[in-house]
Amino acid sequence: MKKEVQGLQIGHSIVKENEFKMQYRRMNDMHVEVPFSHRHFFYAIYWIHEGHGIHVIDFDEYEIKPDRIFFIRPDQIHFLHGYKDLKYSALQFTEDFMVTYPMVRLKRQSVFKDVSESEKERIDILFKQLQAESESNLPNSNMIIQSMTNTLLLELERLNIADQSFSAMPELLQEYKELIERKFLKERQVKYYAACVGVSPNYLNVLTKRYFGKSALEVINERVMLEIKRLLLSTDLNVSEIAYKLGFNELSYFSRFFKHNSGMTPIEFKISMNKIYQR
Repeated sequence: MKKEVQGLQIGHSIVKENEFKMQYRRMNDMHVEVPFSHRHFFYAIYWIHEGHGIHVIDFDEYEIKPDRIFFIRPDQIHFLHGYKDLKYSALQFTEDFMVTYPMVRLKRQSVFKDVSESEKERIDILFKQLQAESESNLPNSNMIIQSMTNTLLLELERLNIADQSFSAMPELLQEYKELIERKFLKERQVKYYAACVGVSPNYLNVLTKRYFGKSALEVINERVMLEIKRLLLSTDLNVSEIAYKLGFNELSYFSRFFKHNSGMTPIEFKISMNKIYQR
């Protein structure tokens, strides 16, 4: 196992046969992040021990501070900004590697969790065990690592559920968001999703406004906008190619849609983001 992952940059492997990697209490590691606008194909957990800065995840900024754990899902754009004296532990794994853990539950995990002293002790034990096993080169190591990772994920899930800030969002809305995630490239009508979850469009609007503060259509458009922004910053596709890829029949409509939802054109957005976070 150790030989397989020796050359990986934590959180940013492009070698798909390497399905698991971890680092334990690394300090000022230049491989903790890569330049702006990076997305990847696996899950990652970053546990900050020391240091400060900003973690940008899908264009939202989150403070980096000690004893904060970040959860990164596949396809999310994320990078660190203005950080220094960073000590961290990190774990990355593909969905195929974690065949024993239902990934839908990890996809519902909050962006970050601040851990208490008692929580920190339990998590640290699991990280130490994973680190030792990943370096052991013993028989059945992969299966043991999978089991340990499963235990760690369940522990983190339990901490998240116990958090008082954990959303009491109805299961129906969770199903709605997961449907959008799977279908938004082709389906953008509220009535379609309302029928899928078994309610009327009006009732779905009532729920989204109550729990999200926005209409059901705005939730769909928000997901489309996120994908446009990801493609603008993480690919070499031009605006026309992105519009076509996302199912917009007319470039003019695509541009109006983007400006209506962001206040700027796609090119203006790309320029402004690169200026803000240029490293």
